[in-house]
Amino acid sequence: MADMHWELDDPAAAGTLYSRAVVGEMCPGALSPLTATGGIGAELGPAWLRAYRDCGLGTGAEWHHPVLRFGSHLYLDTSLLRQLGEYAAGGDPMAFARQYLAERPDVPRRRDEQPVPGVAEDRLDAWTESTLSPGGMCPEDPGGGAAERRGARPDLAASSDAALVARFTGLRGELQDALLLLARAELGTAVSSDLLASSTEGAGHPALNGALVAGYGGMLAEPVVQLWALGRQVARSVRLPRLFEQGITAVAEQVEHARGGEMALFRSGLNALLARYGHLGPAEWELNADTWETDPRLVLRILDDMRLAADHADPLSRARRSAERSVATASAVRASIGGSARATADFELALHATRHWLRHRERFRQIVAQVHHEQRLAVRELGRRQVGTGVLDNIGQVFMLLGAELPAFVAEPAAFGETLRMREYDFHALARYQPPFVTVGPPGPVVGWSRRRDALPLRGRQRSTLPGTATSAGTATGRARVLADPARGHGLRPGDVLVLPSAGPSWVPLLTTAVGVVTDSGGALSDVSIACRDLGIPCVVGTVDATSRIVGGAEITVDGGAGAVYTSRPDHVVGL
Repeated sequence: MADMHWELDDPAAAGTLYSRAVVGEMCPGALSPLTATGGIGAELGPAWLRAYRDCGLGTGAEWHHPVLRFGSHLYLDTSLLRQLGEYAAGGDPMAFARQYLAERPDVPRRRDEQPVPGVAEDRLDAWTESTLSPGGMCPEDPGGGAAERRGARPDLAASSDAALVARFTGLRGELQDALLLLARAELGTAVSSDLLASSTEGAGHPALNGALVAGYGGMLAEPVVQLWALGRQVARSVRLPRLFEQGITAVAEQVEHARGGEMALFRSGLNALLARYGHLGPAEWELNADTWETDPRLVLRILDDMRLAADHADPLSRARRSAERSVATASAVRASIGGSARATADFELALHATRHWLRHRERFRQIVAQVHHEQRLAVRELGRRQVGTGVLDNIGQVFMLLGAELPAFVAEPAAFGETLRMREYDFHALARYQPPFVTVGPPGPVVGWSRRRDALPLRGRQRSTLPGTATSAGTATGRARVLADPARGHGLRPGDVLVLPSAGPSWVPLLTTAVGVVTDSGGALSDVSIACRDLGIPCVVGTVDATSRIVGGAEITVDGGAGAVYTSRPDHVVGL
């Protein structure tokens, strides 16, 4: 591990709180060298820096980037996020940051005493006013949508090695633009949601923030709806369920060779889904990760779960019902405000802005994933060729290159073979370690982090309750299904309670069959929290260690109003 110079760890400021909030959900694992130096890992920090400076924070020239890399994992400068809550929203910076951090006990509760390096108050006031104004400031999709990007994709198999590198490099400008839009939308979502919470609390309705925007978050847009339609096609078929029972490999082979009938119809629907959403997958922001397009079995595994759900679990209908409840909730808040014109105006402004920015945040995330996917495909083709020559053992080794090494690799691939093998070994070694969720200043060396295999139920003093943060109301009881990776086989059954390590977007397609969700990390603005509110699923996030404390198969109850998880048997939830 000591020779892993390609980690490119950044210098950290002493006393500054860094966390895996937001960035950890989008990049759950370590960044490969190419992702860190030529993809999202290289462009995300500058995008957030520009977004902060555009809104008037961090204007000092000496300030470091707000997104840093420790042990090849991304961390967000959360001290600055707290300060944004105070300067822009005029609220409690601790409460502002809890939208992402939840109530985790490992997050320092003290107010950060580090001064913000430069604040242009006039610019910050103007940015806040614009952010909350009707319509906001959301430029159009740079470079078109998914269909346009796919249509503009050159014939990669016929492209020269140099042309593949040029395509990868040329897409960085579009990636920079997309990430800047996303950073602005993320900050807009945070500020508007914080103001909405203040408005509802002032009206005597605390904890209704999520209920007011349920059904409007955009997390259950077309990808999940199309997945559900395909899942219904499988469920209503005579042949397809029997085929799925033979295993995903059998399904993939039969679909590939289908010539007619319902198999051909299913393949047509699957191909349409992949054509539009092939950029999605378990780790879209990591170049060295499969997506639906590069490995359609990822989609088939999701459909294998969805086909078992009842028709009434239709996600679109559930989202519509949530939106209707949101309208009723908003009416109740307005009635509580009474005749105060100023309070009513503030509430309406915050409500509109929150719904607006949530939708745009999801749209820009899709754009980022699309552009990154185009980069991925260009380099995969380069790697495929070198696997054919024997220079590389597998396609993944090409992502062990640094961005600056691509031209030299094209000129003399054989010179990199052994180096890339060693880097791949070190890269996979990183997966054995659990990055700390929060750190004040830089964390210790990777070799001092907890090993993932140590995250097992600990025998000792037992407890039957796990506390967390409530993000979607309601209670539900079911069998705990503890998952570690959204790319693996799930074996989900209707009525399961999902216990997840994070609350990022890769888990959203799995939620339709669940009756409840529990996560180690995440907050009210996490993708899983938003999707659970859209679906009407009780959700508790920020438990810290639910995946290592809850025994798989245990019967547990999720209380999404109280923010707690219960079990009737103490040995099913094991404490320290």
